[in-house]
Amino acid sequence: MSKIEIINRALLKLGEPPVSSLNDAAFGKSYDMIYEDIKKLLLSAYPWRFATVIKQLPKLQEKFGKRFMYRLPHDCLLLLKVINADAHIALNGYEIAGHSIVLEEETLVAAEYVKNQDDDNLFSPLFKEALAAKIAAELAMRLKHSANFKQVFENEFYNLIVQAELNNEIAKCVENLPDNSWVSVKQSYSF
Repeated sequence: MSKIEIINRALLKLGEPPVSSLNDAAFGKSYDMIYEDIKKLLLSAYPWRFATVIKQLPKLQEKFGKRFMYRLPHDCLLLLKVINADAHIALNGYEIAGHSIVLEEETLVAAEYVKNQDDDNLFSPLFKEALAAKIAAELAMRLKHSANFKQVFENEFYNLIVQAELNNEIAKCVENLPDNSWVSVKQSYSF
């Protein structure tokens, strides 16, 4: 299912006619913007397995006081785990400063994270359906002027998330991040 197919699925849920192109639709640019925003929101809210990757982090020349800094990947939406790449073990005791991991020791560091997945073909079926339901909920007020429609699609969305968790499409074990570290990561991104 492509971007246009997911948007059309949302429109069909609302009883609206599908669009053939986002350039032709009266609200095409709005649909595209809503799609991109909600896609990033869903990817950053849950550890979806199809979008989870592990990458080695480059060590920066600059230091954070006397501690070493490692740059997070630009496509990182949700940090799941920091790994000592030499010993293949999860690291604790790190901090996040800006868009970097800060550690006391110099070592090979990798990050397991949910990336901003741009290839719609890699989305799991439940992610696609949850994305369509969330888009329908977002569009319900604009197209139907109905809070009831919005609530119906929000409920459908949450049911799909529960099903994705039961199907193990969403990882259950997310590392507990240090206090305020996610706030630091989120503030360093400009979506």
